[in-house]
Amino acid sequence: IMTRERGNIPELGIYNHQNAIAISASAINKLKLAGEKALPLVLELAVNEEAVLCHLEEVEVSLIDDKTIASLHLQFMNIAGATDVITFDHGEIHISVETAQRQAKEYAQDFEKELMLYIIHGLLHLAGYADGTESEFLRMEGLQQSILAQVW
Repeated sequence: IMTRERGNIPELGIYNHQNAIAISASAINKLKLAGEKALPLVLELAVNEEAVLCHLEEVEVSLIDDKTIASLHLQFMNIAGATDVITFDHGEIHISVETAQRQAKEYAQDFEKELMLYIIHGLLHLAGYADGTESEFLRMEGLQQSILAQVW
């Protein structure tokens, strides 16, 4: 993934790399369009100019299954089990569609909207936000909901 010129908005690619849950091409397109609306909003909120998102040419979102995300979770974070989203600083966002589906049901949320929430979450990480403490988590959660309301 290449870096971008300052002031440009990165390209957003969304790739379905799983077979656990059927996701239509129109759903992928809907996520891509909403993600493209979210990108400039997140860039405006970047913690500083050194934030990774400010220098990427492309952000790659991979929709994967629980087994694959659990493997990444263990390999890169040394945490066993599936999670919702893992973001890598070179511009990759990995989202578990199975976890998204479970969470969407639990919170009575639309499945595609839940996926979009995870995309925004990953973009915020690339913009320099962390969610390791309760205050960081709450700040990020507020930003996510605000952006989601604007783009969905």
